[in-house]
This record gives sequence, C-alpha cells and structure tokens, in this order.
Amino acid sequence: MNIKETSDESETKLIQTVSNILKTTADVDLKHEDIMAIHRIPSKMGTTRPILIKLKNNNAKSAIMKKRTPMKSKGYKLVDDVTKRNQGLISRLFLHPDIKNAWFFNGAVFGQTTSEERIKFDIFDNINDTSS
Repeated sequence: MNIKETSDESETKLIQTVSNILKTTADVDLKHEDIMAIHRIPSKMGTTRPILIKLKNNNAKSAIMKKRTPMKSKGYKLVDDVTKRNQGLISRLFLHPDIKNAWFFNGAVFGQTTSEERIKFDIFDNINDTSS
C-alpha cells in the first residue's frame, strides 16, 4: 500500500494505520477482528516494504478491492496475492490469440474472448478449447 515504515511499527499500529487510510481514502471500515494477519514482506533495498494482509472473510476483501481506483488515485496500490500457477495461467491467456483480456478476481482467473465472452479458467484447463 506504499505506507512508510516507522522504527516503532508494531502489528497493532500497522492495523490502525491501514484501517485509517482505508476509511479516509476509500470509505471502507476495516475492523481489527476482520484481520487474521498483517505484516510487511521483503522488497528491494531502498524501497518501502509492502504490507500483506490476510482477512478472515472474502466480504471484507471484496469491499477493499472494489475501492482500488480511489486508493490508487491517492497513491496507494492494492494488489491480489496471486499464486505462481495463476500468474502463469494469466500469462498463457494473454498469449492466446482468442483471448483479448485476462485478470484475477476473487480468487479465480478470468479471460475475455475476442467475441466478448467471459470465461472462468482453472490452472488445469486446456485454454485451446476456448471457443471464439
């Protein structure tokens, strides 16, 4: 989320900071009890370490992720934690001639065909079976 790290940062302070930012910039009320885990993950030297948040339910996550655009305009970037397999599936979909767009949403990979059909894909699907 591009939140500067402080020397006295704790899990409680991090939850408070993230909750305040979500409330003021995106009007999302993230409660302490909605969070299972929150911590920073490693990054390149000289850059702000990103924050990883694991939420108890998908409703809280969906409410937050729906506000990506207003958050981005205020300088905060929200991204899904996509597995390597799903990242690979999205890459393969972008390379497929019948797929014009691919994205990750709510724990699943979707693709849009050249004929505007939206399809949910699984990592084991044969993407060549896509009809256009």
